Amino acid sequence: MKRLPPALIAFAVLVLFCVSTLVSAAPRDKPPRLPKVPRPPTLKKAKGIGNLGKALRKSGKGRKNGKKSGRKNQKKYDKKKKEEEERYHVVQIGLKFEVVQQKNLGSLKKSAPKKYKAQLAKYEKARKAAEKKGREIKEVRPPSTVFKILSDKGYKTQKEARANAQRLQRKVASKRKQ
Repeated sequence: MKRLPPALIAFAVLVLFCVSTLVSAAPRDKPPRLPKVPRPPTLKKAKGIGNLGKALRKSGKGRKNGKKSGRKNQKKYDKKKKEEEERYHVVQIGLKFEVVQQKNLGSLKKSAPKKYKAQLAKYEKARKAAEKKGREIKEVRPPSTVFKILSDKGYKTQKEARANAQRLQRKVASKRKQ
């Protein structure tokens, strides 16, 4: 028997390797899968409560209304939210500092541009009058701050907030005079 040259053997192995990879990669015709028939509602798999269900149960709402601790938490949350809405904040509109409750911040923010424009108009009027007479203007130009809340957490009482607003007003007024 004649011996096969090693180059021929290597070539044959290479060809077999390539053919086997191509055959395995070629798409095969599979029969289409039939859709699953839905189970009747009585035979549905029972699933665990899951995170949402547990949260609902703890909050006192939802499927199993056994635990009443959720109501306490809800009351605490409502009480805290109400206290937060009742807190007073110091707000800067142009040159003035105002005290307003948290729940009324939205309406004040809407009316702030009008108040700021009124301050600006007053300043412009005074400036023009002083210019006509050839004097220096005594009034200060309103800063570009149209609406800014100066207190982060707010104050529990209106008296406390007013005192702080007046302190800020005096502090700023003394700086403006210099």
